[in-house]
Amino acid sequence: MIRRHFILGSLALLAACAKPAPEKHEDEHGHEEASEHAEDSTTITVAAAQAAGIQVEEAGAATLTDRLDLSGRIETTPEGKSEVRAWYSGRIMAMTAELGQAVRKGQVLARVESSESLQTYAIPAPISGIIVEKNANVGGVAYENPLYVIADPTALHAEFFLFPRDAEKVRVGQTVEVRSLDKSVQLTAKVETILPSTDPATQTVMAHIHLPGNAGGAFRPGLGIEGSVLTGEQGVPLAVRTEAVQRLEGGEVVFVRSGDVYTARKLTLGRRTPEWIEVIDGLQAGETYVTKGSFVIRADIEKSGAGHDH
Repeated sequence: MIRRHFILGSLALLAACAKPAPEKHEDEHGHEEASEHAEDSTTITVAAAQAAGIQVEEAGAATLTDRLDLSGRIETTPEGKSEVRAWYSGRIMAMTAELGQAVRKGQVLARVESSESLQTYAIPAPISGIIVEKNANVGGVAYENPLYVIADPTALHAEFFLFPRDAEKVRVGQTVEVRSLDKSVQLTAKVETILPSTDPATQTVMAHIHLPGNAGGAFRPGLGIEGSVLTGEQGVPLAVRTEAVQRLEGGEVVFVRSGDVYTARKLTLGRRTPEWIEVIDGLQAGETYVTKGSFVIRADIEKSGAGHDH
């Protein structure tokens, strides 16, 4: 099969990085061949591999984790939201808080003159938090509608939507990875409860995920999120990184490094997760394979093969 040097960078980099290759001879088309290797391979010096972002690790045992990917949103917990209402109907004499203002529990937010006693009484904040709704003004009549709505920005939970086939896999106490849609924020939490009812419109069940108090700095109520529930795990004696596996000549391969030589090794694979793939045959524990940049090596081998076959 074809062997050649991987060319990266300028001629100066090649001169600094290149190492002598095994003895080659040219075929009738003028391409170099190495008779000692029967598998697709390419030679890359250490400096060239570093420049290309190629990384390697030894193959070995791994734990394959089963994940269930979900979509959902951030909401304020029921305990973290409270309405501020008049105790007796009457005319609103004063309102002291504005929309978006932070208030503390017990702080006077309004004064109302009772229609029955004509006495003015103060209405305090039932919880500490932020004013998220203001539904009245001075001079109006306090009756059924709340004057304010307060939400505690630290009292948040995630709500995930489960289809019936997935709800059976999720249990209270399971670990959940919660992520913002742009994946800039990520945290781990636990399933707090699974509501017993099904939404008739979406045919989904709601799972509530308790979030730590500091999550308020990263998440806001109403924000769309995604998550993964860890539903099980199993150890396997040999696995490779999922991103290391490439398709070459109709099979799935990883690239095994020996010195400066990177050789495509066809694998028989088993269980798969986003992080790991179980190896049934084709690779031995302890062999060094490419984990990052494998597509660069594949492209080089394919380019070499195309040039040889023309």
